[in-house]
Amino acid sequence: MVDRAQLEAWIAETERHQRRLRAALVPAVVVALVLLVFSRPIGGMAIAIVLITAVLGFWIMASHIADWTTKLDDLERPRPDAHAVKRRYEPDG
Repeated sequence: MVDRAQLEAWIAETERHQRRLRAALVPAVVVALVLLVFSRPIGGMAIAIVLITAVLGFWIMASHIADWTTKLDDLERPRPDAHAVKRRYEPDG
C-alpha cells in the first residue's frame, strides 16, 4: 500500500506537469495560429493537435490527481472491522 508521503509527492509532481503543459501550450497555439494564416489545412491540423493534446493531457492528469486525492481521503478514514460488519446477504444465526 502507498503511504501518504508518496501520494502527496505524486500529486505535487503531476501539478508541476500540468503547469509545464500549460506553459508549452501557449507557444504551440501561437505557432498553430501563424500556420493557419499561411496555410489553412496545415494550420487547422496544428490547432487540432494542440487542442487534442491539451484536452487529453489535462484530463488524464486531473484524473490521476483525483484518484490519489481519494486514496489520501481513504487513509484518513478508519476501515471497519471485517468481522464486526454484518453483510446483508448473510443469514442470521
